[in-house]
Amino acid sequence: MIKIISHNHASELISLSGVYLEQNESENNRVLDFAYKMAEDPGYHGPESPLLLSILEQGRAVGVAIMIPRWIILSKIDTEVQMAIVHLVHHLRGIDVQIPSVIGPAAEAQVFSDCWIEDMPGVSSKIAMRMRTFEAKAVADLPLSPGKLRIARPDDHSLMTRWTVAYTEEIGKPGSFEGAKSWTEQIIKDQQLYIWDHGGPVSIAGVFRQTKNGAAIAGVYTPPEHRNKGYATSCVLLLTKKLLSERYSFCCLHTDLANPTSNNIYTKIGYVPIGDALTFDFSPIQ
Repeated sequence: MIKIISHNHASELISLSGVYLEQNESENNRVLDFAYKMAEDPGYHGPESPLLLSILEQGRAVGVAIMIPRWIILSKIDTEVQMAIVHLVHHLRGIDVQIPSVIGPAAEAQVFSDCWIEDMPGVSSKIAMRMRTFEAKAVADLPLSPGKLRIARPDDHSLMTRWTVAYTEEIGKPGSFEGAKSWTEQIIKDQQLYIWDHGGPVSIAGVFRQTKNGAAIAGVYTPPEHRNKGYATSCVLLLTKKLLSERYSFCCLHTDLANPTSNNIYTKIGYVPIGDALTFDFSPIQ
């Protein structure tokens, strides 16, 4: 029997479902990250209370769904996916929520998309992104490009803001300059941004979604004038090696399957594909 439990606080979700989520920590990286952050700061995603749901089967946690303003995020589901998602969608319909997007492991997101638009003749669904999750527990011994890895400093802020704007435009998710400026300032302050420096910054990578045993590397970007010189490979390799040697048992990253170049780079470094993920957008039929 499937049961959906709604939590008032993220700490309740972690208490009930945290151990389950940590069994597949890389694939559940997004869900875990949001849960940890909201447990520390319930207002992390703004004044609106997030929807925090555990999916239970015979009293055992088999999945999690977290709803924040942009989308609903699904974990892996450890039971018959169709059955669990049907119960989840029924629960969401009962509380009359609007869902613009869903992101999760490929099978779970696909079934959710199909179930969500069923009996909703005015709503359509389309794939917004196909992703692959990679995990590394060790890195290859590769020759490095000239330069060194260093942490971003406050005096890098102006350049890093411009690179953030360029990166978000390149991946099709542009935002405001002021938003990029504020976000870049924060990640530099939190020591999450790393630079490959060869006579100045030439490539960057960030450390995000830090969970109990691992961290995600994201925001890997090299400006066009510095590409094809191995800077991104060197940056991600040494950053991964640093994280594995200092604290974590694994690093993970999520790539866009439309970009085969980055997927090849990460495989060469030592990252192993462990699963695919999908993002679906829901919108009124025009």
